[in-house]
Amino acid sequence: MVLTFIDMAKKYENFQVGENLWRSENTYKVYTNTILEKLVASKTIIDPNGSTGGHRLIESEVVYVFLSGVGEMEVVEYANHEAGHGTNPSFGIEHKAEMTITAGNIILAEEGDYVKVKNTSKLEQLIYLRVFDSEGART
Repeated sequence: MVLTFIDMAKKYENFQVGENLWRSENTYKVYTNTILEKLVASKTIIDPNGSTGGHRLIESEVVYVFLSGVGEMEVVEYANHEAGHGTNPSFGIEHKAEMTITAGNIILAEEGDYVKVKNTSKLEQLIYLRVFDSEGART
């Protein structure tokens, strides 16, 4: 049996990332697709001069694929990611990277890393995809 694209589209009615608004903040929006059992795909759109709030990856590894725009990404690797850092965010830092981001960049972040993305453009949105395991999906 040969499946056509139309047959596939019927099977996967929720196959696009960007249909389901998951989170909306003042400067960014996140859309997710959770149709797969083991992976989650999400698209983040950050307005000019905006940024994500930053968060620590708990039980998750994430692939970031930047589609358009320019920005900066901060990734902090903690030597003690199991124990956390309490009230002092500089405690336990093993490595901190601040990278310039442009369309086409792919960044891999590991469990325990702290990640924050900022749009440095005054005019254009910064758009990227994230793909991560569903066990680490934050609710």
